[in-house]
Amino acid sequence: MKYSDSVKAVLYKQLQKLKDGALRCLFLAFNRKLKNNLFNAKCQLIACDGSSLDIFRNPGDPGTFFEAGSKSPRGYNQAYINACYSILDRHLTDLVIQTGRKRNVYSAFCQMVDAADHGSLAVYICDRGYASYNNFAHVIENGQYFLILCTDKKTEGILGFSLEGIREMDFHADRILTRSQSKKKRSHPERAEDYRHVCSAVPMDYLTDDKPEYNIPLRMVRVEISPGSFENLITNLPGHEFDMDDLKELYHLRWCQENAYRDIKYPLCLKALHSKKYEYVVQEIWAQAILHNFCAEITSNVKMEEHGRKYRYQADDSETIKICRDFLHIHDGKSTMDVEGLIASNIEAVRTGRTFPQQKRFKIPMSFCYRS
Repeated sequence: MKYSDSVKAVLYKQLQKLKDGALRCLFLAFNRKLKNNLFNAKCQLIACDGSSLDIFRNPGDPGTFFEAGSKSPRGYNQAYINACYSILDRHLTDLVIQTGRKRNVYSAFCQMVDAADHGSLAVYICDRGYASYNNFAHVIENGQYFLILCTDKKTEGILGFSLEGIREMDFHADRILTRSQSKKKRSHPERAEDYRHVCSAVPMDYLTDDKPEYNIPLRMVRVEISPGSFENLITNLPGHEFDMDDLKELYHLRWCQENAYRDIKYPLCLKALHSKKYEYVVQEIWAQAILHNFCAEITSNVKMEEHGRKYRYQADDSETIKICRDFLHIHDGKSTMDVEGLIASNIEAVRTGRTFPQQKRFKIPMSFCYRS
């Protein structure tokens, strides 16, 4: 149904009443009511990643507009969602939403780590785009753990030697970071090989005029994930508690976050936004994140009947979201829904070990004509 201009004006006026950060506060307040599942009863596993979101085309917005190119002949606008995702609970723990042009995954990661309410130990699991000394330091300073994939080039820079011919490695390295390249200013000249220069253009929040050096202990692990294919993992997890096989298992679990982004964009309809202004788009993202966590919490309490079945089954996420949304639409005080029963009857088999090539094609946002 199309809305008249007067109805639109009233709607926008109501949206303007929401203060900046109000929905984030509601999101965090809801999360505080949720119980966290811990890995080995010790730590919460949090995956961190980002995803672009195509929004309404507006060439007049320099923060989100990308000029015409191979992806789009007319140009396009994007927001960028940085998210922390609790793997074992299947809910989002925090978001940092940025304009597409000014996105910075490094600063977003540090912001989320610093703002987190660490009621228990957490392990931040990230892909190679998050490997930086500043990110490592922020996690360490907050008393938490990280497990981050790293390229060969960066790993060799930290190690100080080539990885050629090395098939497996578990190496502990204490490095001293500094902005200065002068050997005369070093506090530990006997550890010359441990110094690493951080140029002024690279963020490192714990290097200041009062503290020109920063000591950072790192554990470098190289594993063979398939014949002839190797990955490097940088962590501060203790070796006596987490061996190389444990680290491989933990990093594999990170892929659960890709499903979370899929659910937010498609079943939760972030590909069909109702707003044109970037400020209102941000509100929609927070609202859908709250709904995602609500659905995840409901689903976690639904018991699946597994007796006599060939496969292990799980709730169909798309149907679960529809059921929960219908439940939230009930306002008459009379209608009832067997939410858990409906979710339990809409299930799908869990088939492990399947892999699919990543789709990198550009997808334009859904037209506003869908509401006609």
